[in-house]
This record gives sequence, C-alpha cells and structure tokens, in this order.
Amino acid sequence: MKNKGIILIALFAIVLAFGSCKKGANDPSFSFKSRDARITADWVLSSMTNSSITVRKNGQEALNTLTTTYVFDGTTMTKTFNDGFGDQVTSYPYSYEIVINDDGTYNETETNDGEKSEKTDYWFWANSDKTKIAVTFSGNGTYMINRLAKDELVLTQSAVSSETNTDGYVTTVNNDLIMSFSIK
Repeated sequence: MKNKGIILIALFAIVLAFGSCKKGANDPSFSFKSRDARITADWVLSSMTNSSITVRKNGQEALNTLTTTYVFDGTTMTKTFNDGFGDQVTSYPYSYEIVINDDGTYNETETNDGEKSEKTDYWFWANSDKTKIAVTFSGNGTYMINRLAKDELVLTQSAVSSETNTDGYVTTVNNDLIMSFSIK
C-alpha cells in the first residue's frame, strides 16, 4: 500500500512537470504526443477571419482607407470590402484542407467557389526544432501556432507593411489572420 502511494505521487509529479512544458499559450496542459506527432495530420479549415486595412496618405492626411474582411464559417466564405462608400458583400462556397506529412511535405486542396486547386510543397518549424511555436509552409508563409492539440490547430499571422512611392504617398497595410482547423 505504501508503494502505491509513492508511485501515485511520482506519477503526479511527472504529469505536473510535463504540463508546465507546453509550448503554445492555448495548448493542452498535457499531451502524450509530441508537437511533431500532433501537427502531422489531415486538417480541415473549420473557421477563419482575415482583416486587411490599407491606408494611403499624403503626409499626415489620409487620402483613402480600404478595409477587406474575410469570414469563413466552415462552408461559406464571406468577403466584405469597404472603400469609404459603403460595404460590398459577397459570399461563396469554400473549403480548404491541408495534409501535413511527417516527411516535411504538405498537400493542400482548396475549393474556392467551385474552382479546385491542389498543391504540394514543404513545411518546417520556422523558429527552431526545439521551441516549435511557428511553422512555415513554403509558398504560403509563416504562421504562429496559437493552439496545437490532438484534434485542433489554430494558426495566426499578423503583418504590417509600408511603401512610399516617388510622389511621397505612403501606403500602409495591416493584415491579421486567424485560422482554426479540425482533424478530418
């Protein structure tokens, strides 16, 4: 009986030690699978929001602001565009699937309003093989991993770019993306 108590305490200590080693802020507290094993799967996009704001200025004066927002609910992509003269809204059927393979390749299939495209390329841990908090998909960019569980993957991407043309006009683009995936 005394040995069972010691074994239970030791197991509890191991669980606490592994639980404190989670990588992403929203990762599960404990997992029997490594991050490599969790990310290699057949993932289906279940929801997405993408917001892009473009501001064109001449000095301090904003000349125009363009806002484009995409919202995906699992079956339909809705695009809202505003150029300062009101919203223009379009919706269409959409699906996206990505198979992340353990050999460092990925296969993606996107169906956008009935048009299907497929691609195969390479993926790798963007920051290092040790921390594994960001992933790069060649040709698609680098994403931070907000959550990586056995059946859920949440990727985020934020970018700001600015360009000045020869006339002194400055165009700044802010882009924020959140994609949630579930196991197929």
